[in-house]
Amino acid sequence: MRTLPRNPTDLYLAPVVLAIDARIDRLGQLDADGLRLQVALESDAVDWTRSQREDGLIRTIGHLTDVHGWELSWDARGLRLTHQQNTLVLGVPPVFATFLDSATR
Repeated sequence: MRTLPRNPTDLYLAPVVLAIDARIDRLGQLDADGLRLQVALESDAVDWTRSQREDGLIRTIGHLTDVHGWELSWDARGLRLTHQQNTLVLGVPPVFATFLDSATR
């Protein structure tokens, strides 16, 4: 069912998704070591548990991007963007899974 935008945050969905998708694409071109370094630099952390890596990767994806109230979180299928009842999932590259799965347990 189609829903109409209800507030300014809803109107920012398209530019936010485009910016986040472009960022995912750039990060997805890195190898596992390059991604680990980028996440360490942009999330200000060194090595982590899986949960901390998920948080660090989300912070890296959203680094310097104004998400206008949209929240980023992990979903089994990729990166979920949510605002109130609106939600969508963007796919992520395999290097993200490699990075997350190599966390210290």
